[in-house]
Amino acid sequence: MRRVVLLVVGVLALAGCSSDPEVVVSYADYPAYSTPQEIVDAADAVVRGTVTGSRVKEDRPEVSTDGDPSLNPQAGLDEVPDVPGVVVTISTVRVEEVVKGDVAVGDLIEVAQLGGLYDGVQYVEAATTTLEEGSDYVLLLAAHGAEVPFDLLHPVQAMYTVDHGDLDPVAPDNEVAVDTLDELAQLAE
Repeated sequence: MRRVVLLVVGVLALAGCSSDPEVVVSYADYPAYSTPQEIVDAADAVVRGTVTGSRVKEDRPEVSTDGDPSLNPQAGLDEVPDVPGVVVTISTVRVEEVVKGDVAVGDLIEVAQLGGLYDGVQYVEAATTTLEEGSDYVLLLAAHGAEVPFDLLHPVQAMYTVDHGDLDPVAPDNEVAVDTLDELAQLAE
């Protein structure tokens, strides 16, 4: 189950810049965490890793017309409705250190984030800082099963850059920030 509710609120056309893509800005509602302990407890995995590459795709939900109508609103329809997708950037991260979770040093994991350039349109989620290739991060992740990318628990609270062992939150307004990987490890014990 995805932990994000998406609401698209605007489309910006860059007037006079025909080579610039159309920009679609969205806002997502993520669960917020009150303390560092709370977010570490919620994480399925906490890792330090380096981004080795990324790809952008339109993630479409699987829709079925089978089953119990009380559990599936599409049940009984003659045809599968066309459900809009969500554009995501999926980054490959080489795990350098594991604080928590069922991953190992050296593993390549995938992390999905809302947004990306897709079909000539730039999709942007307002709170998301996209992972950059070659950069080192500490990520607090939610797992969704085999063959499904991880998600950040929160685009602001669950992502840090690493600077000589110190952690810098990607957003200065991260109210549950910690300063070091050792602090996160203590919280995960």
